[in-house]
Amino acid sequence: MIRLIPPGADGNITVGVHDGPFHADDAVCAALLFMAYGREHVRVTRSRDKAMLDNCMYVLDVGERDLVTGDRVCLDHHQKGSLIRPDGVKASALGKLMDLMFADEKETLEEMRSRFLNALEAEDNGQDLFPGGHIFSFIDVMNPTWREDARNGDRLFILAAETALPVLERAVAACRDAAEARRRVERALEECPGARTLALDARYPWRGSVVAHNKAHPGDKKLFVVYPGGRGGWNLQTVPREEGSFLAEKDLPESWAGLRDGALRDACGIEGAVFCHAARFLAVFESREGAMAAAAAAAAEAAE
Repeated sequence: MIRLIPPGADGNITVGVHDGPFHADDAVCAALLFMAYGREHVRVTRSRDKAMLDNCMYVLDVGERDLVTGDRVCLDHHQKGSLIRPDGVKASALGKLMDLMFADEKETLEEMRSRFLNALEAEDNGQDLFPGGHIFSFIDVMNPTWREDARNGDRLFILAAETALPVLERAVAACRDAAEARRRVERALEECPGARTLALDARYPWRGSVVAHNKAHPGDKKLFVVYPGGRGGWNLQTVPREEGSFLAEKDLPESWAGLRDGALRDACGIEGAVFCHAARFLAVFESREGAMAAAAAAAAEAAE
C-alpha cells in the first residue's frame, strides 16, 4: 500500500472530510489512512469551510475537485465530470483513494472492487446496482439519531472509522491472499494438462479458477480437486459446474455415500479412508496419496 504523502515534521498527517451525516465513503477513507499511517498519526477535521480544508494534507469526499501532488491529495466525486468506471459504477472518493494507494497491487484492488468497493461506490452515488449492500453498510447506523445532539457527529465519525479499521484490515488481507491463491491455482492448472484431478498444496479458494478453466477448456475438464484439510488429512472434492452450485462435473461414487472409516475403506479399497459425504461432493483421507488414489478410482468409475 502506497503512502501518497509523507507525514509532516511532527510525524502526523491532517485529513479533511465533510461535516454533517457521514457514510461509508468518508468513514472508510479515514480508516484507510489510519491503516496506512497509524491511527495515532492521523488528525481528522470535519468541515466544509474552504479555509480549514486548505490546511489539510488529504481532503476527501468534499471540495469538488481532484488534485494529487507530492504534499496534497484532494479527491471528491460531487463535481461534474467525475470519474465513471467502465462498468458504469460512479467512482467515490474512497475508490479514487484506493486506486492510488493500491496502484502497485492491481489484483488485490480488483478483488476488493468485486467484494465490496463497487457496491460501496454505487451506493454512495445513489446507484441501485448492488441491493445486497456491502461489508461497511453498518456505518450508516453510527450517525446521530434524530433524538441525539447532531454535534456528536464528529465523535461518532471517529468511532465509525475506528470500528471500520479492523474490518478493512481483514478485508485487505483476505483480498491479498485471494489474489495470491488465484495465481497459484492457475499455475497448478497450467502444470497438469490432461489430468482429471487437480492437486493443490494448500487450502486455496479454488472454485472460481477451476470452474473458469473448465468452461474455457472443455476438453481438459478437472473433475476433482485434492487439497489439505483444515484439521489434518486430505480432502477430495468434486468440481462444481457453476461457482456456488453443488451440481458437480462428476459425483463421487454412489457406493461411498455417507460411509466412514472401515466401511468406506471396504467400499473404495483405499487405506486411510475417513469419510464421504452423503451428497457425494466431499471425501476425506488420511494422506495425500490416499486422496489421489481415491480420485483416480472415482474418475475411472465415472468414465465407465
